[in-house]
Amino acid sequence: MSRWLVPVGLVLFLCTASLQAQESFRRGKIKKIDLEHRILSLAVDGKDEEFQLAEDVRVLGVSGKNLRERLQGIKEGAEIFFRATKRDGRSIIVGLKLVIVSYGATLTPKMPVGAVVVPTEEGALAKAIDSHGTDTVFYLKAGVHIKNGEMRPKAGSVFVGEARAILDGGNTTAKCFIHDVGVIPYAASAPRYVVTLRNLVVRNYCSADQECAVMVHDSGQGWPRALSDPADRNGWLLEHCTFTSNRAGGAYLGSASTARGCLFADNGQIGVKACGRNVRLLACRSTRNNVDRKFNYMWEAGGTKFWGVKDMLVDGGEYDHNGGFGLWFDYVWDGNVVKNASFHRNLRPGLSIEMAAGVEVTGCTFSCDDLDGLSGEIPPAFRPWDKSPKSGPDLWSGEIMLFNACAAGTYVDPATKVSHSFSSKTWIHGNTIIDGGGGILCQYQDRGGINPVKQGQGSKKGPVAGLVGIVIEDNTIACSAGRAATITTLPNRDYKDASGSWGPIPATQAEAQYQGPLFRLNRYSGSVIFRVPKAALTGGSTDIWKWNDRADIDLTQWRSLGKL
Repeated sequence: MSRWLVPVGLVLFLCTASLQAQESFRRGKIKKIDLEHRILSLAVDGKDEEFQLAEDVRVLGVSGKNLRERLQGIKEGAEIFFRATKRDGRSIIVGLKLVIVSYGATLTPKMPVGAVVVPTEEGALAKAIDSHGTDTVFYLKAGVHIKNGEMRPKAGSVFVGEARAILDGGNTTAKCFIHDVGVIPYAASAPRYVVTLRNLVVRNYCSADQECAVMVHDSGQGWPRALSDPADRNGWLLEHCTFTSNRAGGAYLGSASTARGCLFADNGQIGVKACGRNVRLLACRSTRNNVDRKFNYMWEAGGTKFWGVKDMLVDGGEYDHNGGFGLWFDYVWDGNVVKNASFHRNLRPGLSIEMAAGVEVTGCTFSCDDLDGLSGEIPPAFRPWDKSPKSGPDLWSGEIMLFNACAAGTYVDPATKVSHSFSSKTWIHGNTIIDGGGGILCQYQDRGGINPVKQGQGSKKGPVAGLVGIVIEDNTIACSAGRAATITTLPNRDYKDASGSWGPIPATQAEAQYQGPLFRLNRYSGSVIFRVPKAALTGGSTDIWKWNDRADIDLTQWRSLGKL
């Protein structure tokens, strides 16, 4: 859950297109691969070009002893983002920024030896599960599997779909899925067991709001779960599955669960959710979820939402065209990493980090995100702090939102009575932001500690969240011309203090949070404008730490404030 009342914001929008910056990452389609000679032929901008692959080229963060291992997921016809340099007159690819793989249930797996074959007869899968024990492999034949009820897999169950095998919760059409009133709430749920789903389409399940067709985890299992779960436990594996046309969400991942190569598309509310420790989202795509805006994206809707996660890894993939945020971390612990991913054309920022102990974001590409914030079209119902017809294009827009995105302090796990210490560790580095509504938005509210049990009152327990400790460095930021580059502050409390006051936040506290994020070694291009609070320029009193008291400055003045 998020609180969106009168905000205290530090906002950074970075502007003006830079052809050079955009060319640092190029897009191409693989025509031919010659691994023996390390040659990659690509179709780039309508022309065929030949590139040499560097011996140490990185692919989606994959580690491997040799080039063949690192390129195992790349095939002719695939599209990639790549970075190349010139050496001795040759074009050398030093990194494959993003591989647009074939997401979802696109495999043609053979029937595993000893597998139980499941026909498409009504209820056949449920009967097969009931009549077989643990560690059974089920091979679902092509076609639509219906009326299986809420399946509860046993420990070690593996479900492999033949090409075009579909689990259907109500046999409704995708076009009307938001009104789906089928009788099956969940496709599968068994959070205590290790279960594998491979090459299956999961569609038309009528889960309740904020729930998903595949429920590996439920928020009701408890906030401290990520702290008390052992780091080496095993979890569910969702591999090359498609989750589509479900009323609410696609899949809800729990501790130690992995989704690899999955597609979460055209779901009514949200693509994928997660809660727990060591969740992994690898080379997945979440797209076109909540496109009709029926769900409030300020609460929970869009590409993803992660709550109570620790040591989560998002590596590769695309998060695009969602009716909300691309990725959203909200009330999370530390150790979370997002890398090598692409974010584009989401209605809200591509990535939001809110009330977090620590998240690292690196090697990602952001473009054309926060379309609603950019146009000033955030619906009134979604911005309770502002009753005007439009919010204005500079209120919330940005490709990356850092909203109390760093925290330090201790938290005592009520389940184990163990005390956990956190130091501020949020690091945004090595990313490319192009052609969007803005760059990086840093926003602060006095919301207390990271403790969802007391979200509504502003908890005084747990690590206290703010902006101090955020490092933003080595990013390339070149947005479209005319986009304001701003830092803005409004020092009002999100929650009442002991005296019952909503604000203002004391000037010293507001200034400390404004100075919190460390900007260094970033690359800005074109006619960049930054909007800062007047108090940052004058060192004034509380009265001028206000939302509307802002000043526009250029890059030289920005750097004179120690922002690099």
